[in-house]
Parts: sequence; structure tokens; C-alpha cells
Amino acid sequence: MLLFGHVFGVIVWIGLGLTGMSMAIWADRHGEHAFTEPVYRWVAWIEPPAIVLGPLLLIVTGVALVLDGPWRFGDTWIVVGLSGYVAALVLGLLLQAPGTQRMKKLMEERGPEDPETIAARRRLDAFLWPELGILLVVLLAMTTKPVDGGTLGFWAAVLVILAAVVVLAARGLHGARAPVSATE
Repeated sequence: MLLFGHVFGVIVWIGLGLTGMSMAIWADRHGEHAFTEPVYRWVAWIEPPAIVLGPLLLIVTGVALVLDGPWRFGDTWIVVGLSGYVAALVLGLLLQAPGTQRMKKLMEERGPEDPETIAARRRLDAFLWPELGILLVVLLAMTTKPVDGGTLGFWAAVLVILAAVVVLAARGLHGARAPVSATE
């Protein structure tokens, strides 16, 4: 039962992020900026309970699994998991939650197709990539359970994930600086 709760917490946390990001990317690529308004309303509604319940369920069940199992808190995969958990939680609480609320308000005031709104949304989306990248690294650590410092393959996969996040965030920031036409 603990493992089910742990995996469900991961699904809630990562699932919310990937769903929101994929919808924003789709809208951007297809010029469907009006589509982002209901998406941000949905995220602003679902995020407060999900950003609390998902991570809370995740940490409580994770700690219980370690205490109940043959693992130690000093194991590489647990250290990576706990470190990533804290980093992603801080990014989510400092950037994602307030940013989503600001974006919802900006869309209500200026509309989703306003160039300033589009640029602000792209900036916010760019800053959300690091949180998702960290969560994917944690997921990698939890599923492969590297020991004794991890293997070269594990750390290579971590670098690939983080490099992809940097590229995606940089592209998002570049898109946020690019002029946005009213017809885009």
C-alpha cells in the first residue's frame, strides 16, 4: 500500500506539470493562445491541492518505505531523491504556484492573446522546465536505484535530462523575448 501511495504521489506531481506544459507548448505551436486561458484557469484550480497533496503523499510514503525496507537514507538513490524533492518543491512553491495565479489574473485583465500575456506565459513556462527536469531525475533515481555513487550510465542519463531542460528553458526564454504579433 505504501508503494502505491508513493507512485500515486509521483503521478500527481509530474503528471500535472507535464500535462500543463504539453498543453502550453501545443497552444504556442499552433497559435491557439486563447486555448491557454482555460488551461491556466484549470491549473490554478487544481494546483493548490495537487501541489500539496502529491508531494506530501510522496514524502510520507517514501520515508515510510525506507524505514520499512532494507534501504538507508544515505543510499545514493535516496539522497538524489530527497535532494530533488526539496529542490522541486521549493521551485514549485516559489515560482509555479504564484506564477500560475499571476498568469490567470493577467489573462483575465488583458486576455490570452495579448502580446504581453503571451510573453509572460512563455517566461513562466520556461522557468517551469527546471522543476520538471529535477522531478525526472528523481524518477530516474527511484526506478534505477543507483548505489555507491551511481554508475556512469546513470549520471550520463542525468546529464541528458538536465541538458534537455536547459535547452527547453532557453528556447522558452528566447520565445518570451521574441516580438509577439497579435495574429501569431
